[in-house]
Amino acid sequence: MDITQFLPDLGTGFISGAIIGWGIKKAIKIVVALVGIYFLSLLYLAKLGIISINKEAFAALLGNVESSIISYGSQFVGIIHSLSLGTGFVAGFALGFKKG
Repeated sequence: MDITQFLPDLGTGFISGAIIGWGIKKAIKIVVALVGIYFLSLLYLAKLGIISINKEAFAALLGNVESSIISYGSQFVGIIHSLSLGTGFVAGFALGFKKG
């Protein structure tokens, strides 16, 4: 068995992982900025007395979001492990996510 037959798969996985990692990090930054602006606007409106925030319901909502993220994250890890280009993809994803 020749090791060079696996090099194209590793290279393809690495390049696609780097691109996807870079893109995901940029998308996360945009989403976090938008959510931050949204929460700041809610706090500003609450300070003006235009709206009132139900803190108990808000805390429950955050708990539900956290559990959803954890469950989807574990499913995403399972998908990554089943890819045939997994090793190169994971290395490229880590590099792209770090540089993005």
